[in-house]
Amino acid sequence: MRIAVVGNGRTVHALVRSSALAALGHEVRLVTLGPVLPSSGIEVRTRPIPATLFESIAAARTFLDDLRSHRPDLLHVYYAGGKLGTMASLSGIRPLVVTVMGGDVQPEQHAGGLSWLERRATRRILAEADLILVKSDGLRAEMAAFGDYPGKVETIRWGVDPAVFHRQPVAARALRDRLALPPEARIILSPRILRPLYNVHLIVEALPRVLREVPQAFLLVAEHRADPEYRRSLATRVRGLGLEDRVRFIGPRDYAEMPALYSLAEAMVSVPFSDGLPQSLFEAMACETPAILGRLPGYAEVVVDGEHALLADLQPEPLAAAMALVLTDAARAHRLAAAARQRVRQVAWLPDEAKRVEALYQALLERPRTKASLSGRLLDGSTLLFR
Repeated sequence: MRIAVVGNGRTVHALVRSSALAALGHEVRLVTLGPVLPSSGIEVRTRPIPATLFESIAAARTFLDDLRSHRPDLLHVYYAGGKLGTMASLSGIRPLVVTVMGGDVQPEQHAGGLSWLERRATRRILAEADLILVKSDGLRAEMAAFGDYPGKVETIRWGVDPAVFHRQPVAARALRDRLALPPEARIILSPRILRPLYNVHLIVEALPRVLREVPQAFLLVAEHRADPEYRRSLATRVRGLGLEDRVRFIGPRDYAEMPALYSLAEAMVSVPFSDGLPQSLFEAMACETPAILGRLPGYAEVVVDGEHALLADLQPEPLAAAMALVLTDAARAHRLAAAARQRVRQVAWLPDEAKRVEALYQALLERPRTKASLSGRLLDGSTLLFR
């Protein structure tokens, strides 16, 4: 099968999933704009992000040429929105598969929400799709604000590659040395994007309470796609709480280093105020790192509070209590880690999920092909000028 993929090459999601499908013997080409992280088993076509109208027109032409010249059996778009999604839909390639990522249907994940034009773009892409994949059942409900899509929505969690994400104690020790962490430090990890949505300030504010019970506690804060103003406000809060020697901002970390980072940590904390089913949760579960999560309803699809993870209200005191519990009750932490590893094997194992997607592709190809509306495509193309 020849598969064309459109997605953000600066994040691992489309790359890892495309590689999993390529490992099943399919020819996969990713077409995107801007920098692309390392990947294996797939062909990548990219070009610089355009800065002017003329550059945008040229980039659009080569983007569409790269999609069509692959002669794909189908097109798979990761993110039901954005300019890349609209451009992919304009190609006219069918069948069209769309993976909903979260921020495309959750306006609260964007400062100021989604504009009318962006909401329209998401609505159009979902309407044009022959198959929509969502990572959680909760995202199905979020999609209801954009339309009704009976019979073409499937829940695919994708999950983790067990060849990559598993406990790595040797790599963890080496990483501790590279980060110059004290040998006695009890590591708490915040691995999510460093933006206000993810409430990293609540983790910082919870740390003094944790230190009263676990003086060796040490917080590592990853800086993926960091918001500079939020990063500065966190640093100010750290100084104000006298935590300079207990909080380390560790910059953005390479994807290949993440298993070692989870293995180094005794707890992973993730507390956004809006979420789907985050990849970081599956990664921590696979690496047997106890997860502490905000009390969001979507997590109940894969974890039971107290059995596979600990859920806490989005306030410093409950978060501190959960972190302290994991760090002081070794038997409890071990049970959480073991159950989480078993659970992620059941619900979010990438090799199994890739085979499910392959079967959905095959069923789609056996159906009569749909055709994109020419008038709709013309209107979609014109809106790109104003977004």
